Amino acid sequence: MKVGLLVNPYAGAGGRSGLKGSDRIRVLNPEIPGRVKRFLSRSPDVLYLVPRGKMGAEYLDSNMKIVLSSGRDDSTREDTVLAVKEMIENGVDIIVFVGGDGTARDIAEVIDNAVPILGVPAGVKMHSGVFSTTPEAAGELLSHFIRGEARIVNTEVLDLDEEEYRRGKFVVKLYYIVKTISYSDLLTPSKEEYNYSDDIDSIAEFFIQDLIKDEITYIMGPGTTVKRIEQFLGYEPNFLSVDVFKGRKLIKYDANYNDLLKLTGELIKIVLTPVGKQGFVIGRGNQEIGPEILRRINREDLIIVSSRLKLNQIDCLRFDTGDPILDQKFSGVYRVIIGYREYMAISTCSNT
Repeated sequence: MKVGLLVNPYAGAGGRSGLKGSDRIRVLNPEIPGRVKRFLSRSPDVLYLVPRGKMGAEYLDSNMKIVLSSGRDDSTREDTVLAVKEMIENGVDIIVFVGGDGTARDIAEVIDNAVPILGVPAGVKMHSGVFSTTPEAAGELLSHFIRGEARIVNTEVLDLDEEEYRRGKFVVKLYYIVKTISYSDLLTPSKEEYNYSDDIDSIAEFFIQDLIKDEITYIMGPGTTVKRIEQFLGYEPNFLSVDVFKGRKLIKYDANYNDLLKLTGELIKIVLTPVGKQGFVIGRGNQEIGPEILRRINREDLIIVSSRLKLNQIDCLRFDTGDPILDQKFSGVYRVIIGYREYMAISTCSNT
């Protein structure tokens, strides 16, 4: 069986800096090699067809790869397209890629549903249904596929306009239906949006009246439910930003990773809402809240809020901090606020 492996070395570069995406950002993401290594640690012993340089060949030993003529370090969308075409011409049975929704969209545009694709999550935006839950899960999924155990299923490739995204407007479009592979709970479903509900008003009221403390610094994540709390405090937030409050007072709007690192000696709590249907609490759209921030807090310092409808359609909560050991730190059962003094218990997934 032939496996194509393609890496977008720029994927996710805008996440830690708070740029809400990586489209048109020409900065290499230093976390990409680690993501590739984590995938390979669980992947089967196969020969990979890879583009040259940082698009694939750089990460594999010589006995693990066949290097294609396409690929360059300063890669663009056009290089992705050329690499995928060359893989198809060489008869690959599946294409594994390391990237986000933009990479998935570029690949889907040219494969014409000829082979399944599998995404190793590495972007800022990962709303599509082609991504594994973690890099390790992608390796396990590929192993099941090689052994004939995984199912080939149809799923959505979704993407959004990053210019609108950076202005706080969340407009997701369906671009393609593609084939991917599925086994157990190793694949992430595509993101689902939910209409506004009265639940989030009661959540905001409860948070402000019963929970908020003046001496606590609150890192407020993105999402409608969290931002409704900010609105009840009298602010007009960007629904996709990470903001910092000292008690009821906004002290930093649209914070990035470096801004959060400066919060030393603070009593910190982080307020988050899970991604609809996917269940991700960390690692999807809030990469500003990076590993070093999360190492400073305890699991009990996370305040998770969600509408009842959204939480009822999530099987378990997921954490993708960028560090598997840190993911385990946040495993367990959470009491999620779903209304005024109302909670629902939900556990993290077995593999987060």
